[in-house]
This record gives sequence, structure tokens and C-alpha cells, in this order.
Amino acid sequence: MSGSVGWLLRLLPEETRRRYHERVRVRPTREGWWFLLLLLGLTLAAFNTGNNLLYLVLATLLSLLFWQNVLAEWNLRGLRVERRLPGEVFAFEGARGGLVLVNERRHFAAHGVLVEELEQGEAQALFGLVSAQDRVDGGATWTFGERGPQRLGRVRLASDFPFGLFRRWRDLELPAEVLVFPRRRQGPLARGHSGSGTDEDPAARRGGGTGDFQGLRPYSPGDPVRSIHWPNSARTSRPVVVLRAEDRQQQVLVRVLGREGRLEQELDIACGQVVRHLAWGHIVGLELPGRRIEPAQGSAHRRRLLTALALHRVDGS
Repeated sequence: MSGSVGWLLRLLPEETRRRYHERVRVRPTREGWWFLLLLLGLTLAAFNTGNNLLYLVLATLLSLLFWQNVLAEWNLRGLRVERRLPGEVFAFEGARGGLVLVNERRHFAAHGVLVEELEQGEAQALFGLVSAQDRVDGGATWTFGERGPQRLGRVRLASDFPFGLFRRWRDLELPAEVLVFPRRRQGPLARGHSGSGTDEDPAARRGGGTGDFQGLRPYSPGDPVRSIHWPNSARTSRPVVVLRAEDRQQQVLVRVLGREGRLEQELDIACGQVVRHLAWGHIVGLELPGRRIEPAQGSAHRRRLLTALALHRVDGS
């Protein structure tokens, strides 16, 4: 049956096919099934007994069912979804962004709408009320299980409004692509650690030096306790460490050896090293099998290094 429907759909115009796939679908909730059983029982009792009171109760329940369907159907019409994707996404780490629900109707608000990713990312957001001609940004967290370019596809709008008896949903095509960086795995900074990226500068220090004061930066795992600036940390409720001139002068080259069967682990550790050393103010470079990126600093350079790790042997690089 589904095969014949698919064959017929291919004969229809593209806009008609899109509307068919985005149609509102319905399924009773657990409470809805009980409601239908009650309705069936009252119908049988009313016809068998001819009791006017039962007919009155039956009419009330039928009117409730009618308005349930009318209001629920309208609740999912005229809605549009947008994504506010995170700036940086690391594999197996939740990345905070947002799903935006836009109510394009001129009248009537949307109530109790759940928006969720259907294919990847596992993001979802619940919207209690979106007024007419309004847009609401609901926070959402995306999580991906592998690095590289990840494609996002359909999103689902679902709601039990107004009485919770039936769940209605519609799927919308919303294609997008996210570049996922490798997992930030903690690894030692010692030179020549087996199976991980390595730091070319064996004298790399983790703060806490005696050079001139250069400012403060957020605490990173691995920073020595003596480098924490306790007064500022207590005031902001977030640990920060002192950044000194000698920390900014160090150059580090993170290497990925590309050993058989351990590439992903090496990339994960290298990713953690790149993020950590740049946070410490170091000048960081990257060496991959067949490619080298010279040491530098800055947000654009950070993005370049992480992109190279994410795409290594994914797009042929």
C-alpha cells in the first residue's frame, strides 16, 4: 500500500507532495482511548435504553470531541520553525542553541507545542504560548555522536492541545548542516605520549609563572591551583586564572600521528590540546598526516585548527 502511495505521489507536483508530507496527523493519547471507550459505551447505552439523560451526556461528549479536533487542528497551522545553531559543536558534548517557533497567523496564539529534531541532534524545545504574529526562541541542546559534517533534516511540531485527548503532529523539512568537531578528550601534555597528539615544546607550562601580569582568563582543566585568582573567582562565582607574559610566548605544535586503529582517539586528544593551549594563551600549530598548520593565535586560527581536525579523512583532506 505504501509503495503504491509513493508511486502516486511522484506523479504530483512538488508543492503538492510537500503539503502531503507536512500534513497534520493524529493519534489518541492514553486518556483519549479511555474517552473513546466511554463514548462508545454511552452510545450503545443510549440507543438500547432510549434514556434522554444519556442522549444529553452523549451530545455533550460529542461536542467536546468536535471542539477538540477543531482547536487542535488549528493549533498547528500557520507555524514555522527556525534554528539558532550553536557556534561550536563537539562530538558527544551538548551544544546550546535554540529552536525558534514563529506564529505567522494573524489571529489566535499557539499553545503547548513541542518542537523536536527527528533525524539527528536530539534537540527539542517546548513552547507554552506563542502569540499571533510573534516568535519565541526556545533553548535547545544538540548532541552528535561523531565528528565531521552532520546534516539536519526534518523537525516535528506536536501538541496535545486543548484537552490532551489526542496528540497531533506535523513534520517540516528544515535542512541544515553542522560541522561537528572531535570530542575534547583530556590527554597528558608530556611529549611523545603514545597514541595521542603531542606537544612539541616539552617545557610548556600551565600558568602560575612569575612573568608580568597580562590579565585574567577562565579556568581550564589542568591549570594549577596556584594560578587561580581567588578574589576575582569569588566575586564572579567562576574560577579564573592569572595570565602572565611568559604564558603568551610559548609555541606548541600538536601532532596527530595517524596510527592504525587509533586515529579517532588521537584526534580527540589533539582537539582537547588545541582548545586547552589556546585558552592558556599559547601560540598553537597543528600537524596532521600530510598537512601542517603553522602556529598562530586568535579565534579565526582556532576555528581553522578545529575544522582541520573535524574534516581529517572525512572530505579527503
